[in-house]
Amino acid sequence: MLAALHRMRSSADFQRVRRNGKKVVMAGLIVHVYTGMYPGRATQVGLTVGKDCGNSVQRHRTSRRIRAAIRPVVPKLPPGTGVVVKALPEIHAVVLDSHLITESVLTKMKP
Repeated sequence: MLAALHRMRSSADFQRVRRNGKKVVMAGLIVHVYTGMYPGRATQVGLTVGKDCGNSVQRHRTSRRIRAAIRPVVPKLPPGTGVVVKALPEIHAVVLDSHLITESVLTKMKP
């Protein structure tokens, strides 16, 4: 579970990150990262797991897996960063590796 401090709740924030952030595509996931979205605040993370990822039980399991994989990434991001993680239908066949996610996101953030 992500700390309440790091949870993105506003649909406007989700849209802003998806429109303005940099996109990282990896197996089973699309990660949008928008640095400087929340000046002076903690990093915010939002998850999107659509119906194309399975029934309710499968979607909730997928959400838990993504949260567990993204939890170690959050402290490594600069404060004020907005992150939206979208699960793709093939997420069930993918092993989520937090080190790979961290490297991919941090590499994409470099200018």
